[in-house]
Amino acid sequence: MNTFRFVMRILSALLLTTVAACMGAETGSGNNTQETCAGPLGAPMNISGINALAACCQAEGGKAHCLADDKVPAEIQPFVSSCDGGGYCIPDSFLATGAAQPPKTCTAFGGDGICLSKCIPQVSENAGILKPDVCDNADDLCVPCINPLDGEPTGACDLRTLARCEGEDPTNPVSGGCDDPATCEYEASCPAVIDPEALPSCGADAHCVDAALAGDQAAQLAKCDDGVKVCVPDAFLETGGKFTPITCTSAGGAEGRCLNTVIPQVAAQAGLLPPAICAASEKCTPCFSPIDGSDTGACKLSCDPGPSQPATTFASCCDGRAKCVPASSIPDAQEEQLSEQECEDDAPGALCVPNEIIANGPFPACEADSFILGDYTGVCLSTCLDFGIQGIALAKGNCQSGFKCAPCEQNGQPTGAPGCPP
Repeated sequence: MNTFRFVMRILSALLLTTVAACMGAETGSGNNTQETCAGPLGAPMNISGINALAACCQAEGGKAHCLADDKVPAEIQPFVSSCDGGGYCIPDSFLATGAAQPPKTCTAFGGDGICLSKCIPQVSENAGILKPDVCDNADDLCVPCINPLDGEPTGACDLRTLARCEGEDPTNPVSGGCDDPATCEYEASCPAVIDPEALPSCGADAHCVDAALAGDQAAQLAKCDDGVKVCVPDAFLETGGKFTPITCTSAGGAEGRCLNTVIPQVAAQAGLLPPAICAASEKCTPCFSPIDGSDTGACKLSCDPGPSQPATTFASCCDGRAKCVPASSIPDAQEEQLSEQECEDDAPGALCVPNEIIANGPFPACEADSFILGDYTGVCLSTCLDFGIQGIALAKGNCQSGFKCAPCEQNGQPTGAPGCPP
């Protein structure tokens, strides 16, 4: 995740443009006159000069003004907002010094950072996880020098040496932060990489973040209520993804890992996964699919060295169309719809569960007509299920062989059949 690095490339380029030409104007007293040093944005502007420009960034709650196109270096223009009336929206803190003086230092995520205005679009986009710390300006947030998620420099602290007048001694004391980037596990004594409590909740021990922070995993995560942010377990946020999930014993004695049920793949199987030794917000997710032995990826997250045991699968039942699942992994309310069949011999204490129920689908929609129910719609469910006396009323309808059409509603009430709307 290079969310912060791009911000610094913008400002580093800005300062590199003319830093060599930046020199203090000498006075009779011989004092350092850094305040009059010309920077990439020209000579420093006084308050009245800045206010003479059109204001911008009000929606973000920041202070900035529009600078004419020809006053903003070409390499900077793509990274700052355009003003409606022309020009580019530049933070007042840069206009006041011509961008020749380095921003104030601060502490971000336990390491060094610098204060940058949220009028810079990328800073504003990450405002939910950045804090002002000791920044003086009301619209400044502390941007880390070291990316807390990958341990790589963001480029932020380059401004400490780039923003100076000729003749000044460069200093760039960048620390690596609290956590040792050479290790995989995030140091338990370090502050949270991202404080979940500052973010909107999306489930037990999980909070919403911008999809960019989740990187390539964003597409596999559930969307938050706003339809834009994604729901991420706190364990990932607090450690920047540098942790190893707890090893546990999943259904059928298979090796697994404790994973939060806000993860869609875990939520889809939650009804069949035991809590084991996991937290209340987690389920013990197997390393390998109990249906076909395929790798689920649950035991290869972050610092996890991978499974230590071979794949184990449930015994087959109902002519291979179902699996013998331990009764302890099945909710009590669903047990009455399942039978032991041949599981009694191959897997004592297990019940025969159709493969599509274990995999949470698919459950094709269907239409049927029965003598008892008349015309009705529903979902196709395997005849491996024990429909009991109600099975007499169900017709095959347009389901394929080995399935019956189960209604989603009966007498105006939902039946709770798998695959039906809640």
